[in-house]
Amino acid sequence: MNSVSHLGRALGLAACLAFAVVSVHPDLQAAPSKTKKAAVAGKKANATKAASGAKKPATTGQPTIAPQKVMSAEEAAGIIFERQQIMLQLEKDAEQLGMIIAGLAPKDKLAATARAVANGAKDSDLSFKAHVEGGRSKPEIWSKKPDFEQLMQSFVKKTEDMAKLAEAGNFNAALEAAGDAMPCKTCHMTYRAPKKPS
Repeated sequence: MNSVSHLGRALGLAACLAFAVVSVHPDLQAAPSKTKKAAVAGKKANATKAASGAKKPATTGQPTIAPQKVMSAEEAAGIIFERQQIMLQLEKDAEQLGMIIAGLAPKDKLAATARAVANGAKDSDLSFKAHVEGGRSKPEIWSKKPDFEQLMQSFVKKTEDMAKLAEAGNFNAALEAAGDAMPCKTCHMTYRAPKKPS
């Protein structure tokens, strides 16, 4: 691969990246009896009565689903902020990867940079698990969730494969994998809103 194609791939990568059960026991003790025998009989009778008269919870055969907690505006803002920080770091790591591919940064940085990109891909995938709209995330992320999740899972897998190649010292194979691992433009065109003018 010549330096021109390296530079083209580097620029493409940089542009590509420009979430106690409390048991209550009934009192089963019998009232005091005059004789030991009467006391024992009284306890048994009361226990049997309590056991037979106890109401059992109704079962529908369906699993119990706990109600979802309503997220506060502050919690939602925190998730959006964290998501943005993950994406900003991922963009920096992708730019560094592009510099290495173009021969403008040392090759010995490839393994660490590829690993950082792979970790960023995992973090970015997790950051969209909660349905929190905002920032530059379009509502289509959740209205087209299966497609979005497929793109993210592919991103996670391919960047992980790239990182493993780089860590194994397979420089050329890692470079080839990098272009396919980061289809950011495709995802951003559909799921990221344009940057607002400052």
